[in-house]
Amino acid sequence: MRLPGGILRELWLLFRVWRGDDVFGSPPAADAAVVLGAEVCSGGVASGTLRARALRAAELWRSGTVRAVIPTGGVGENPPSEAAVAAELLRSEGVPGEKILPEERARNTRESARLVAEIARRAGLESVLVVTDPLHCVRTVSVFKVYGMKASAAPVYESPMWRREGRRREQFVREAVGIVWYGIRSRYRP
Repeated sequence: MRLPGGILRELWLLFRVWRGDDVFGSPPAADAAVVLGAEVCSGGVASGTLRARALRAAELWRSGTVRAVIPTGGVGENPPSEAAVAAELLRSEGVPGEKILPEERARNTRESARLVAEIARRAGLESVLVVTDPLHCVRTVSVFKVYGMKASAAPVYESPMWRREGRRREQFVREAVGIVWYGIRSRYRP
């Protein structure tokens, strides 16, 4: 199965995002926001990136753009899981616990998409907004579509991954490699 849109199209889109073009526009209404995992620091504290993503998802929920939030991400170097830390931030921002559907096993974007798709189907959710750094949105939206989700981007421009020039360059390279790798790999197994 090939990623929707093709590798070259996604690389071009990634380049446009990196140079600052507004390729995503305003996020459409969706059934759920999916908070992609990011580092949990020592003591179970959210990294700046994870915090920015969770706060963006809470904002989408408060505005009525989404009716549920799915934080995703397993346990990394520091417990608890990325999803559990994001869920706590969401609750502290007023998102009711019953509207938060954590996915706590994923170790990468592909696993997040697969496991979130299972949760969404069980909950009757068809469309999602992927809440992650702008450069990560390109690959993430495509991967969620591979797993049958109607996915759109809700980029987090407040993330340190976007706001710091050096980190943005590193992420651009990592995402370009990821787009090629996922594109080739998806031909052989979803």
